[in-house]
Amino acid sequence: MKRITSIMAGPLLAVLLAAGAFEAKLSAQDPSGEVFTLPFAFTADGHEIQPGTYEIRRSANAFLISIQNVQTGDKQLFSVRPEGSAAVPAKGLLVFRRCGDQRELSEFHIRGTNLYSATVQPNQRRNSEIERCSTPDTTTVAAR
Repeated sequence: MKRITSIMAGPLLAVLLAAGAFEAKLSAQDPSGEVFTLPFAFTADGHEIQPGTYEIRRSANAFLISIQNVQTGDKQLFSVRPEGSAAVPAKGLLVFRRCGDQRELSEFHIRGTNLYSATVQPNQRRNSEIERCSTPDTTTVAAR
């Protein structure tokens, strides 16, 4: 019985090490973050974000995304709803709703998957804003 245990221990250890290496490789290739250069200011969840280069990443919690300024390192978290679509983008995409001079982040699409994160819009919209932006334009920006 002792011999069987020692014979099985070697292959079992090899399988566990291989599984750990495979998991590390999957984590290193995590496609949930993308870098975008945005030439315009925009809002996300009511917060103003200036033009610049940002890394946008879906959190381990599917209901949060982080937006990090690549130059300054400033990072903010925003609430989102996980959604699915039929299209699978080759690059990450951001979709903005435009109302007048303002652009509001509405979707973050992850490359290579049909998953995307729809931002949760603040409930603080005034009636004049709703009427003025009843048919907003959209702008789409691809990751670099």
